[in-house]
Amino acid sequence: MENGRLKALLKLLTTETGSHGALLRREIAAALKADPASVQTALKEEFSDKAPIGVLHALEEIYWEELTHALARFSAKINPDLEEGLMLLSKFTNPTVSRQKITTLLDEIAHTPRTALLNATGYDEIAQVLGRYFFETLKFQPLQVHLDINDISFVQFLQKRRGSGLCVACLYTLIGARYGLDINLIDLAGRILVHLQDPQQTEALFIDPLDNGKILTQEDCRRYLDSRQLAWNDDFTSPLSSRQIVRRFIANMIYVLNKVHDERRLAYLRKYLEIVKN
Repeated sequence: MENGRLKALLKLLTTETGSHGALLRREIAAALKADPASVQTALKEEFSDKAPIGVLHALEEIYWEELTHALARFSAKINPDLEEGLMLLSKFTNPTVSRQKITTLLDEIAHTPRTALLNATGYDEIAQVLGRYFFETLKFQPLQVHLDINDISFVQFLQKRRGSGLCVACLYTLIGARYGLDINLIDLAGRILVHLQDPQQTEALFIDPLDNGKILTQEDCRRYLDSRQLAWNDDFTSPLSSRQIVRRFIANMIYVLNKVHDERRLAYLRKYLEIVKN
């Protein structure tokens, strides 16, 4: 009966406007909040693969409005959780994504290198273990150009094992967190690097997520800045907060959609960016 109710609500979206349309949207939004997968099932059962474009657009906008509220709650926290933020942004292209899904995928990835990581003698060895595991064993592929918006979805990245360099960088951070490792992201003059600070060493290590986990020293980073005629600044090694990382993800999504002039999606992403900024 509940599935029949959802199908009826979706079918009415093709005809109802005004106050009736607003009521339908509220009812569907409540169903989405409770169980987004059931709404997707009802949509497929009611329309097969031929859902009217108006219904699809209306559903997307309901998803995106709900995401507005979720991001506002996320941003209001003093120290928002990165894993939660990446899950929320993944909902922009796949509303059925759940926190349990992303946690399960990360836990499965973290399990295999457990012995090697626990037996590592220093952060340089940890970096080597993670690099071999991500890029040689699991075959994660960082993409530098020709990105689609789906390549910026962290959940899709975990499933397809290909995506933006920022996705790769976050993988290091979230897997490291499961072992209590001090692994952060930094912005080296526009270049995102993974930063490992060994408490027993004064020299930090850096990892380039776009170069299959290549390990860099601070001197390598200085040479990179020299090549761009930039002076070293200690602020370059300041860790990016989860809020800053989420902002960068949204900015990357905006950049991709700007190229295809998708104003409908861009309007929501710009709203999300303002929410997280403020």
